[in-house]
Amino acid sequence: MLVSDTGSVYVFGQDSFAGLESAGAYTSSPKVVESLKGIFVVQASVGGYFSAVLSREGQVYTFCWGRDARLGHRSNPTDLEPCLLSGPLEHALVVQIAAGNCYLLMLAYQPTGM
Repeated sequence: MLVSDTGSVYVFGQDSFAGLESAGAYTSSPKVVESLKGIFVVQASVGGYFSAVLSREGQVYTFCWGRDARLGHRSNPTDLEPCLLSGPLEHALVVQIAAGNCYLLMLAYQPTGM
């Protein structure tokens, strides 16, 4: 996955779970992820069986192979549409993400306020 300076996300290669919007597809040149149009993405991370992107507003979207709510929202086994993270962390302001084989780390910002 690649993120452009205009916030667009591009994918290429063999798509088992990375978001080409057609499981098993292969593309040799970068292709824009249409389902993320309208979301200004600042970071993307590919995990073992899922992908995650971070918007400039600090929101996290996850997609692909979301079996058993593993993506932080109730999703279909091959949920190719990015969904906003829900649950206890949905209102956290995230500033960085990192995906691994079966986890997603998020660095969240919490202002202390006065």
